[in-house]
Amino acid sequence: MKNFRNTRFASKKNVKGFTLVELIVVIAIGALLALFAVPYARGVIINGKVEPTANDVNKTVTSIRGNFAGQGVTPYNNLGVGAAATAIFANTARGLSSSLTVSGSGATATVQHDLGETGAQITVASSTITSAGDSFTVTLPTVNNAACPGLAAQLSRVAEVITINGAAAKAVGSTYNGGIAQNACTDGDTNTFVFTFR
Repeated sequence: MKNFRNTRFASKKNVKGFTLVELIVVIAIGALLALFAVPYARGVIINGKVEPTANDVNKTVTSIRGNFAGQGVTPYNNLGVGAAATAIFANTARGLSSSLTVSGSGATATVQHDLGETGAQITVASSTITSAGDSFTVTLPTVNNAACPGLAAQLSRVAEVITINGAAAKAVGSTYNGGIAQNACTDGDTNTFVFTFR
C-alpha cells in the first residue's frame, strides 16, 4: 500500500502545465504585439496597393482623355460635375481596373478606392486650369498616411496639378515637390488627394 501512495503523489508532482501568472504574461505579450503589429501590417498592405491604384487611375484618365479628344480647348465641359462626372469615371474604370471597386451602372455608377477608409468614394468634376472645362479633377478622400505621398509621386507625371490636404505638391507648369507632399500628409485615414488632369 505504501508504494501505491508514493506513486500517486509522485505522479502529481510531475504534472506540468501553465500557471495562471504564466498565462496572463503570454496574453499580455500577445496583446502588445497586436497593438503595434496590426497598424504596421495595415500600413504595409496599403502601401502595396498604391502602385496598382495609381496605374488604374492613370488607365482610366487616359481612356477619358481619348473619349473627349477633338472637342476643342474645353473638352471637359461635357463631363459635368457631381454624380454625372463620377459615373463617367466609374463606367470607364469598369473592366480597366483591378484595384478600384466600381458599384452600380450607368448614371448611378460609383467608384471606391481601398487606400484608407472602407468605401471611400472617388469623385470627379470638370475643372479649370486656363479656361473652364479644359481639365478635370479626380479626388481621393480618406487616404491613409501609408499611401502618402507615394500616390502623388506615382501620378506626378500625368497630373497637371496635385494637392494633398489643400497643399499644392505640383502646380501648373512646375515639377512635383515631394517635400511639400510629405509635409502635407497627416496620420490616419485623413488625407485628401486632388489630381487635376488636362
